Amino acid sequence: MSELEDIEIPARHTWVPDSVPQGAPFNIAQLWSRFADAIRSGERVEPDFDTAVQRHKLLDAILRSSDTGQAQTP
Repeated sequence: MSELEDIEIPARHTWVPDSVPQGAPFNIAQLWSRFADAIRSGERVEPDFDTAVQRHKLLDAILRSSDTGQAQTP
């Protein structure tokens, strides 16, 4: 079995300074940075509430499928 290895995040997916600690602080800083950019630009940011609803519908369908043994649609 292989061990997991850290991978470098491409610069095009990094919106915070290198000085932000990795882990939870980095993840939250990334989120807030993207949120602030969306407010300033008026653009839609992903994930949003609609994305969350879609994911929950998918998870519900997965649970129903597991319970029934039948394919389900979200």
